[in-house]
This record gives sequence, C-alpha cells and structure tokens, in this order.
Amino acid sequence: MSGTAIATAGRILWRMLEQRGVNPAPLFKEAGLDPESLDNPQVRYPGKAARRAWRLASKQLSDPAFGLSIAQVWRPSDFHALGCAFMASATLRDALKRLIRYNEVVYDVISYSLAEKGNSAILSYSTKHGELDEPAILEDTRWAVVLDACRRIYGADLDPLEVSFWHSEPKSAIREFLTYFRCPLRFSEPVASMTFPTEVLDEPLPAANRELALTLDRSLREYVTKLGRDDIISRTKSVISDCLPAGIATIEMVAKSLHMSHRNLQRKLSGEDITYRGLVEKVRLELAESYLADGSITLAEISYLVGFSSQAAFSRAFKRWTGLTPRDFRDAA
Repeated sequence: MSGTAIATAGRILWRMLEQRGVNPAPLFKEAGLDPESLDNPQVRYPGKAARRAWRLASKQLSDPAFGLSIAQVWRPSDFHALGCAFMASATLRDALKRLIRYNEVVYDVISYSLAEKGNSAILSYSTKHGELDEPAILEDTRWAVVLDACRRIYGADLDPLEVSFWHSEPKSAIREFLTYFRCPLRFSEPVASMTFPTEVLDEPLPAANRELALTLDRSLREYVTKLGRDDIISRTKSVISDCLPAGIATIEMVAKSLHMSHRNLQRKLSGEDITYRGLVEKVRLELAESYLADGSITLAEISYLVGFSSQAAFSRAFKRWTGLTPRDFRDAA
C-alpha cells in the first residue's frame, strides 16, 4: 500500500544526508518529492515516493547504521504538533498514548499499540493494510527517534528491555545498534516492538506542560479530522500516480488497490466535489509541472511518466490545461 507522509518529516532525511556530505535535492527529485514543500505541514508526500527516497539514500550510502544517526538531527516540529505534544506530556505513558492516537498525522500507513504484560510494556506497530515495502533504514529510523524522544523527556539513562525488528540482522553494524539501543535486539521478527519496564510509564516528567499538551492535542484532532476528509483524495491520487507510467489508470484498477468497489470510489469522490477523470488530470498536471521543473528529464520521458502514449499527445493535453506548451512552461520555470 502507499499512504501518505507529512512533508515536514522529510526534513529529517534531508539533514541526515547533508550531515554525510550528500546533496539531498537530486535524490528527493529522483524519488518524486518536491523539496519546496518540506516546510509546509499541510503538504503530504505519497508514501511510496517517501519510501523511495529512503531506499535511494540507503543504496547511495551503503551504511546499515545510517538510520541511527537520526538522534542528531530530528526536531519535534518535524512531526507537526505531535512532536511538541509528545515532549510536553506529563508521563511516558501519556506520551506513548499520543503517539498511538495521532501517528497518522505523520505517516498514515502504520498504527502503534501498547500492551502490558507483567512488568513489561510493549510498544509495537503494524501496517494498516497488507505488507509494507520499507527499506531497513526507515524501520531503524522509526525506532531510533521513538527511543531518543523518550530519553529526551524521561532521561538519557532510559533503556528498553528489548527491541525487535522486521528486517534481518545488520551483521556489519550490530555493534552500533547495541551501542544505540543498549538492550537485547531481535531481528527478522514477525512483530516490530520496543519493550520498556512498566514502572517507567507513570513517573512524572520534569518538562511536563499540561496546558501546552492539551492545546496541541486540539490542533492534532483538527488535523486528523481534516486528514480524514482529504484522505480519499490523497490516497486515490497516490495510486493514480503509481499507475500512470504503465499508461493504465482505470477507476476499476485504482479502486481495487484501495480495497473498494469502483462505485464506492465514485461516490466518495463525488462527495468531495470531484470526478475520477478530473482527479486523473489533476495528478497528471501536478506530476508534469514537477518533472518539467527538473531540466534533467526529457519531454519524451515526462510524457511516459504521466501516462501518455506520445510526446505530441502530452503536449496537446498540457497546453489545454495551462495554455502553455511543455517547452514554454519549462523555459519559464
């Protein structure tokens, strides 16, 4: 499945790459992510494109411990109000409950849960639909930032009892993993989880700010409500963009990917005052403008990427949409 991710979270990967001396801009553009949206919390990247960026970074750097460097670069504001509300929580339990309740603000593909067994509190996550084609460093980054956030509010001496990963063991970097997590690690597990002693969950936190946390909660609820309204459009656009290079993006095909009938999809889009055909054209235009702004992609390649059988057909459609030929638009950009 694809899903979406808040654009501001992409700043983390951007900083991590800069820290390694890598120019992030070409990588982001190759993945299909607009760098100009990184500071706009109202923009959401297609989940598939976001994961592609992490995969490209992993391939370029060839460092299995790359995901652990997030502790040096992430900021609470990268995660909209969730990061700041987490930091203002009264207890670690409150903080983890906020993560569970509002994680979709950041990345709506996975969901967290917390279970207590004896003296252990197990935080785990799972995909909402089907399998998730994530590179290992993205999973490492997720657990690294969760643990670093907990250590920032509880204390640097906080150590999990155990951390488990979906991906296989990074044998060449296992020392770095043990140094970071400071606990037993399990790899190739069916469930990704981080286990804490139950006793740490309810200790008062020194930086707690109840009024601020409640104010941020209201902001998060409003965002989630809006996300729910926008979700069908963003999810449909994401699937359409994945289908376009093959030249086939029928409503039946897209609806199947969204686990619904095409009639149900038509009805939902109608409720948002947009037709399926209109949404396809919107996706094609947005992609075309993004690709045209990148001078390294030829017009023939762009025609293919946005689902046209020929450059001439693409040029006619683009002029109908904008009043400009693709070449004129590129020159202006």
